Amino acid sequence: MRRFLSLLLPLSLGLVLTATSCNPDDPGERPVDDAGTEDPGSDAGNDAGTETDAGTDAGTDAGTEEPGPPCTLANPQPSDCAYGSYCGASETCRTVPTPTCENFSKFPVSWDPATSTGPVIYAAELVSLTSNDSNCTSQIPTRFRIRIRAYSPSGDLPTTASELAKVFSYVNRNGSYLSDSGQFSDIVTSGDLKNTEFVVSNCIVDQPTVSLGFNFDSGNGYCQQASK
Repeated sequence: MRRFLSLLLPLSLGLVLTATSCNPDDPGERPVDDAGTEDPGSDAGNDAGTETDAGTDAGTDAGTEEPGPPCTLANPQPSDCAYGSYCGASETCRTVPTPTCENFSKFPVSWDPATSTGPVIYAAELVSLTSNDSNCTSQIPTRFRIRIRAYSPSGDLPTTASELAKVFSYVNRNGSYLSDSGQFSDIVTSGDLKNTEFVVSNCIVDQPTVSLGFNFDSGNGYCQQASK
């Protein structure tokens, strides 16, 4: 199931973290107001192939629950933690946050750590936020780049942008989603295919705050809010 769309609406505080790139000319996508097409010469699709150390950085501790058992951050995620958790910077296990943002109210994700086995997104971090980016147009002048980190116990994570496009989506506030290979770059996947990190980027309209959603098929939904 794939639809291709990206509409980023403002919330209130500062501008946004991340998101996607889309191609309005692709017949498989629906029209959008605020998501632009990146220059083919940009960094999208610069697949880094496979590495053996991906997944050892937990990024920011996004979990909201009390810290769990101790874990070793130097180990690949989820380290010593159970499926659905990750090893945080304090070297304690933390449960990945529940996706409570509006993005998933119209894009329900059926994921239960007790029964699911899909990839787990455990961290997202801002790479850059550029106004008047040369790869964007005057209507959508701001470009966001955000790094996603995920693990999969089954060892089936993608290593290329085209593979990612088949299983990963950016979810907009209105529930529409985009799964286009042009939005991905800097892909680093471990040799056993159990850990990955990659950058998602897009051009959007100038706005103070945006709510972003991300999802792997059969995996958890992940909310991220970014502000200027």
